[in-house]
Amino acid sequence: MSSRRIKEALQEPGMATSQDARGQIVAGIMSKWVNLGKGWRPRLFVLKGGVLRYYRIAGNHVGSYAAAPDEPEGVLDRMSEGVHKVLGPTPPKANLHHIFEVLRSEGPLQLIGAEAGVLEEKWRRSVNGQPTQADLEPLEDAQAEIHLQVADVEASQGDHCKLYIHTNINGITYRIKAETAEDRRAWMEALAGAKAKWGGRTPEVVGALGSTPSTKERTDQDAKLEALQASVRAGLRQRGATADVATYVEGVLREQHEEHRRSMANEGDLRRALQQYVAELEEQRRQLETQVVVESQTDRRPPQPSASARALDVGDAHSDDSGTTDAGNDKYYSDDEQFFECAQSLERPGGSGDSDSGALARLSTGGADSVRASSAVSTGEESDWIKKEGPPPQRRDRLPKPQQAEKSVSLWSILKEVVGKDLTRVCLPVYFNEPLSALQKLAEELEYSEVIDQAMTHPAGSLERLLYISAFAVSGYSGTAQRTSKPFNPLLGETYELVCQEKGVRMLAEKVVHHPTIIAGHCQGRGWSLDADSDVRSKFWGRSIELTPVGTVRLRTEDGEEYLWNKVTSTIGNLILGKIYIDHGGIMKVRNVTAGLTAKMNFKESGGLLRSREQHVVQGTIEKNGQRLAKPTISGKWDESLTAELENGGHLQLWQRNPPPPDPTRYNLTGWAIKLNELTDGLEGKLAPTDCRLRPDQRATELGNYDEANKQKLRLETKQRAARKAADAGETMKPRWFTPKDIPMGEGLAYEYAGGYWEQRARKEWTGCRDIFGD
Repeated sequence: MSSRRIKEALQEPGMATSQDARGQIVAGIMSKWVNLGKGWRPRLFVLKGGVLRYYRIAGNHVGSYAAAPDEPEGVLDRMSEGVHKVLGPTPPKANLHHIFEVLRSEGPLQLIGAEAGVLEEKWRRSVNGQPTQADLEPLEDAQAEIHLQVADVEASQGDHCKLYIHTNINGITYRIKAETAEDRRAWMEALAGAKAKWGGRTPEVVGALGSTPSTKERTDQDAKLEALQASVRAGLRQRGATADVATYVEGVLREQHEEHRRSMANEGDLRRALQQYVAELEEQRRQLETQVVVESQTDRRPPQPSASARALDVGDAHSDDSGTTDAGNDKYYSDDEQFFECAQSLERPGGSGDSDSGALARLSTGGADSVRASSAVSTGEESDWIKKEGPPPQRRDRLPKPQQAEKSVSLWSILKEVVGKDLTRVCLPVYFNEPLSALQKLAEELEYSEVIDQAMTHPAGSLERLLYISAFAVSGYSGTAQRTSKPFNPLLGETYELVCQEKGVRMLAEKVVHHPTIIAGHCQGRGWSLDADSDVRSKFWGRSIELTPVGTVRLRTEDGEEYLWNKVTSTIGNLILGKIYIDHGGIMKVRNVTAGLTAKMNFKESGGLLRSREQHVVQGTIEKNGQRLAKPTISGKWDESLTAELENGGHLQLWQRNPPPPDPTRYNLTGWAIKLNELTDGLEGKLAPTDCRLRPDQRATELGNYDEANKQKLRLETKQRAARKAADAGETMKPRWFTPKDIPMGEGLAYEYAGGYWEQRARKEWTGCRDIFGD
């Protein structure tokens, strides 16, 4: 359906309605989104006769949320609730007084919002109430017309002042912002009332049911019809036809014309219905494709469940101390020179609160004390390594005070050159980094390891255990909210160890492949072990960054169970304009390979122009042998908490996020993340020389010494290039602590912990470790 046809059918004089049907004339000033360069600009909106028009009043008198470069400064002050105050003495481009006088002459005029009245009064004072030349000129044309008979009006769920008008013509949607929430409510009522006057009739039907246009305002089709009738009439007279015959022929032409208009109206209705149906099918197809891709990544080649002895003993087997290899240099080192930091993984932990069993007695839960008392699943004793480590050190709750003030750097000046590129190949100053490595991002996943401990208090193969493990998998995203800085991209062979006696966990992570950046990790807990590999593929799309993780997380329990799950896609939006946000979307499948149970956790992404009020929502369902169970279900938000609804109607809180630290800094770090890069007393002498806590540019960034950090970064880049040249000459490198398996990334665990790290740590002998940070 063309916009010209709709406009032809919607000429107001042709509407078969009375003035009452058209409704009261409504006018007011609202802001309209123009484009990225101009942002929000104020416009005068007029609702009359079922048509919403807007007039451009930008320029020297009405400011916007982002003033244009050619507009004088000091013209407009932004007031609270979006109300603008006019300061300039010159009348606006659109003569509001003239427009209002014309509208008042046509019927009762209702002004919505204070700004329109302020502007009109300011105009009156500027001209001393005397008419101007503009008052004598015809009313200027509107910038656009929106016909409510075919348009749809939608109120924003995320902003109480915004509304959207979908014209249903060429896919055009207008984004509009009222001054206040009350003004938006008044506009919504006026627009709904104007649309309701038409009773659901389309413009074509309205025109077909009796439009009687005047000579001045007739449509092109009616003009063509009259011209045809005049031509036929003249031809009949030349051939001697009587007046009755001429009248009959003209009547036939008129009937055919009206039939054609009715046919076009029906065609338009059918076309809109078909377009809506196709759009629904397209959305269903997109969701289905997303689900198929996720299932294909997690269902193919599932590893067989391991014996309980192998589940934990794999961690401490001795490996070959030699650090050199022969073949496979292309796999472990790419010819790419840049190594600079990229947001390798946005996954981070969230928090655990005390569990509430509600009415379900069989889900007996307790607080942290009961979890720790029962977390040693089979023996009730702490692991030997915890005893050897001794009491936990005093850990910090805030970062050091920066030594330097940060410099202002334009992000857009850098990002505009890398649209569509892989960000792992892009070099950025350290000002865009947080003082953590991508290796430590894996450690952030363990903030809520107590949730796994709680799961271990329930029998193997039970739904209760699956619920808690699914909650732990989701909790890794809780710390990503408002985390807009990039972690440091590790050097090849860089490692990170985490020893946390109070949690009963220790972890090792290593960068095993340079490009694409692949990180492998292994963790030991109370009666369980966790392994993961991660290749986060990133793309910059101008206004957003999309992070697609490829890899597998595997949890093995002491009683022989094995759980696998995948990660979901993350998006960082509004990089250029607006408030930067982070969101996650997709389906995470947490599978108990041993028992045939699966939890499908659906992350509902709320990004885009129409962001939902319900953001960060996660909903989960349980399947047993491919059959979905009615209960239990899981619901909540990935940055707040998760609750299970049980079969008997009771509710069980599975996880709750920890409160924020006293000083999260500009990086918005959680209390757990603040501790990860700390060098506690006596720790430096125990660390491997490749540990990222010893990386000089990252350490300088944490201390706020940005000049030194950039200097060290340049040095490490140069050293990295030299290592690349050595690799090209035959001095190949492969992972020190992890062994690759013949399994593609995403189809199973591609890297297995080879063992030996904790033994060398105890001896303080780091055989086979390269010097990657030294001069």
